[in-house]
Amino acid sequence: MSDSESTKQPSRFRKQLILPAEHGSWSWLLVPLLVGTAVAEQITLPGILVLIGGLAFFLLRQPATVWVRVRQGRGRRSDGPIAQRVLWILGGVMLVCAVGLLLYGRFVMVWLLLPFSVLMVTYMRVAQQPQNRRSLPMELIGAAALALMAPAAMLAAIGASYPTVWLVWALMAAQNVLGVFYVRQRIADTHERPFNRQPVLWSHLVGLVAVVGTAVAGIIPWLAIIPFVGFLLRAVWAYQQPRPVSNIKAFGFLEVGIELLSGALIATGYLL
Repeated sequence: MSDSESTKQPSRFRKQLILPAEHGSWSWLLVPLLVGTAVAEQITLPGILVLIGGLAFFLLRQPATVWVRVRQGRGRRSDGPIAQRVLWILGGVMLVCAVGLLLYGRFVMVWLLLPFSVLMVTYMRVAQQPQNRRSLPMELIGAAALALMAPAAMLAAIGASYPTVWLVWALMAAQNVLGVFYVRQRIADTHERPFNRQPVLWSHLVGLVAVVGTAVAGIIPWLAIIPFVGFLLRAVWAYQQPRPVSNIKAFGFLEVGIELLSGALIATGYLL
């Protein structure tokens, strides 16, 4: 289809304009939110605003990527207007939630704007490079950004910052990032693509050492170690030889279940 033909086509909403291609990434948003809420031990209206605003932020990525690609001439021109409208709507939802949080006196959450902004700007700059579309750096940045839902939930519930808020973010970010490495390796094995397996193994080993060291120092609960031991064991299993995925959908649900179990162990460690 030529550019002139695509321009004449009426813009139509398609799920690809708003829903992320990586369906398992929903757990990278919701698990940190659930863990943060559990550790805070309360559900409040500001916490609900964080959920709504976080979902809007999560959904912002796909239309933003589509809009950038259209501007660069690498996407359907007819997708440009609808993607822009979706961006305005989601941005409006985020603004309303932010104003609501400020009206509730949650001014401490302004500190979250710095990591959110840095990560989002970095993501969009990487996304503008054709060869980097859906690249490893993009997924790692997105995973770390979504993990900020944990401190957001805690700051919204309590209205004050304390060290545990940021330690929970570190744990959730580490869990998300290791999940990115592992899933990408398994998908590469499935499609028989060459893949450097050593960074996956080393990232899991470093993650476990960091968690164990922090737990020994009494900074995080010992129970938080268990998930990272499991992550390393499956990384070693996948490192030994290619491990193709027979059913992508089942694999996605399994990863969501593992993320939920890991989050539950971490939250329980803080609550005991």
